[in-house]
Amino acid sequence: MSIARIDENLTLPARYYTSPEIFNEELERIFYSKWIYVACEADLPKTGDYVALQIGTKSFFLQRNETGEVHGFYNVCRHRGHELVAGEKGNCKRLICPYHNWAYELDGKLKHARGMDPGFNKEDYGLVPINVAVIGGLIYVCLNSPAPADIEEVRSRLTPYLAPYDLPSTKIACQKDIIEATNWKLVIENNRECLHCNSNHPELLVPLYSSGFGKGLDKDNIQADERRFQEALQEKEREWESLDLPYELQEFPDGLWFRTVRLPLANQCISHTLKPEHACKKLLGKLQRPEGSGLSLWTHPNSWNHFLSDHIVTFSVFPLSVDRTLVRTKWLVAADAVEGVDYNVDDLTMVWTQTNAQDQRLAEGAYRGICSGGYMPGPLADEEYLVKQFLSWYKDQLTLTPAH
Repeated sequence: MSIARIDENLTLPARYYTSPEIFNEELERIFYSKWIYVACEADLPKTGDYVALQIGTKSFFLQRNETGEVHGFYNVCRHRGHELVAGEKGNCKRLICPYHNWAYELDGKLKHARGMDPGFNKEDYGLVPINVAVIGGLIYVCLNSPAPADIEEVRSRLTPYLAPYDLPSTKIACQKDIIEATNWKLVIENNRECLHCNSNHPELLVPLYSSGFGKGLDKDNIQADERRFQEALQEKEREWESLDLPYELQEFPDGLWFRTVRLPLANQCISHTLKPEHACKKLLGKLQRPEGSGLSLWTHPNSWNHFLSDHIVTFSVFPLSVDRTLVRTKWLVAADAVEGVDYNVDDLTMVWTQTNAQDQRLAEGAYRGICSGGYMPGPLADEEYLVKQFLSWYKDQLTLTPAH
């Protein structure tokens, strides 16, 4: 593809945001062939719980089996191709196709094949599995096989960062889905920089410094707000060391597809709230007190996540078409937290509900502008270096990854 000649200091040419052909290529080379964040263990608290998902044209489901493991299968019966599970979520101890009642165990083995001859070999008609990896309670899938082997290195590096929050012992307090009228890359590009934050995100900048989110500025010309952030960071690092909380920046190490860092919260905040107070009174894992920081995790191609002492916010991006993108946000709290006693959903979700709506307007406005006819690739600022990094990664996937 001609993408090899694209200037990485500029945004992409319009066709990469508007072409259905390029969108289909992205599905094959990225969303079907790479590890994609899709759900968390809190989606599947009990044996038999399942969650159904779709990426592009491929539909699948995740389910917790009797031994507590999470497995994934394509959502299709091996008899006549009817979808096996309906709805976004549910629970069943045996998977029964509604068409002709073929029945499958939770491990995908065909248990009953109604109407077939006695000599029919059920072992040849189990469900078609997908690759599933659970890292610290976050669930990633790869729809093509063989899946990239780098998942084990990612697991090894990320597990110590996520472990203090004990995500498997949380529950989903709220989930909000937004379908944005824009290309999925514009959602990710917007997330990968905070140059737009001061003029667009007043709620977000109450608990968060805009610094630390990839500014990449000259350290010899630090502005006052950046200096305050650096001073807060140095003080907090000593505290994190005493609490044995990992904090070192890992920025796509060794070519891997994640970035994580612990950051101090701003304005004396102890959570992602508009006042210096808890969003949930029950703290996560073995954390004894809210120490005023958040662990942030970004993964290519489709997620960002924030881990606080009292709750977790996860974001996943699913391309529906070249110009429609599902952005899914989940707020997680301790499994024994009681709504109305330990947390209020409106207070818990306020900051990111407002921020998501603001980001939706920006991403959709960018898409309309790109489709206007007068768009040409624009220059990226130093503060947008993580956008450059994402576009470089994207270029590599379309250039180097073989399509299945």
